[in-house]
Amino acid sequence: MRLTRRKLLKTSCAVAGSFLAGVRRGAAQNGVQPFRIQFQKSDIDDLHRRIEHTRWPEIAFETGWSAGTNAGVLRELAQYWRQKYDWFAVQDELNKLPHFRTSINGDGLHFMHFRGNTSGGRFPILLLHGWPGSFVEFVDGAKLLSGRFDLVVPSLPGFVFSDAPKSPGMHGGKVGEQVHLLMSKLGYQRYGVQGGDWGAIIGMEMARRNPSSIVGLHLNFCTEAPQPPEGVTASDQERAYRARFAAWRATEAAYLDLQGTRPQTLAYGLQDSPVGALAWILEKFWAWSEHTDDLWKTFTRDKVLTNVSLYWLTGHILSAARIYYETRQRQAQPAPQGRITVPAGFARFPAEFAAPPREVLERVFTNLTHYTEQPRGGHFAAMEQPELWANDVATFFSKL
Repeated sequence: MRLTRRKLLKTSCAVAGSFLAGVRRGAAQNGVQPFRIQFQKSDIDDLHRRIEHTRWPEIAFETGWSAGTNAGVLRELAQYWRQKYDWFAVQDELNKLPHFRTSINGDGLHFMHFRGNTSGGRFPILLLHGWPGSFVEFVDGAKLLSGRFDLVVPSLPGFVFSDAPKSPGMHGGKVGEQVHLLMSKLGYQRYGVQGGDWGAIIGMEMARRNPSSIVGLHLNFCTEAPQPPEGVTASDQERAYRARFAAWRATEAAYLDLQGTRPQTLAYGLQDSPVGALAWILEKFWAWSEHTDDLWKTFTRDKVLTNVSLYWLTGHILSAARIYYETRQRQAQPAPQGRITVPAGFARFPAEFAAPPREVLERVFTNLTHYTEQPRGGHFAAMEQPELWANDVATFFSKL
């Protein structure tokens, strides 16, 4: 069933007031507390001061995006951040959403919880973001889905409003354990999982570890790509995908190696300079999304700046990047292997660098019940193309 924007928004608006009231009434009973975003004018004044005093590097000749973040685009966006971006208007809008915090194994975890007011309950879906994203990636898509499903949208441990882990070892598998405990705490023993980037990696670990809890797994990202069985020749599509991914690894993955080995060294600069943090994150929005020469035809400036502002204002730049380091350091508890048996769906967006063709995915998932080739979109699918993304997610989970 295709969900139109009108139908989705109509249903979503109808339940918005009731689920906020209902969730807030019962929140304190199980250690879940409503959460309000509340940065002060002094925080924004400090941000503005730092932007104004940026020491810009000398770029002697035009390099575009080939050597890193485009100087002209970055300078224009930094000026917009300083002069036109209204954090407090954004904060007011974000506070209209159902935000909560709770403690999982001693660490505070932030999440949005969209819950219906129906007596029989609705199918729950856990939406997991990645880096350099945040819960903001899902805001538009969640509004479209919230009329039909219960949605839990956490900030991963160490990201924005979730606490930085107090001890080492918060790799993707451990994150999966934390969010599984969150779902149990909210009363969901069986649920669906949707993810891209780290959200997909975490979701796959959860499906391998707790298949009895995961009703279905929907992804728009997958780095696993087993070779063809012996005696089987790879198709032209598979060979093209492998060549494209190898080129991406060779030219675009420096961030992965740096954050996986020396995230702390990087963080001293990004934590001190908002323009440095903006440049680091903006490059990924350019490199990984589908767009024309004008990036702002794909994203609004405000959406990108809200995502970056949350990293900056919470001071969680290092703790978010550490998931790469912790995953590389993972020795005692290696990631589970083997094919995933739970029902799986995959939405293949054309600009996603980690989107294998169906024949490859079927070597990862024994029960790939849903596969679509999307007409447009890239790595930040829920943010780039919320309607396409929401329709695909709804179609998959409605069948389960």
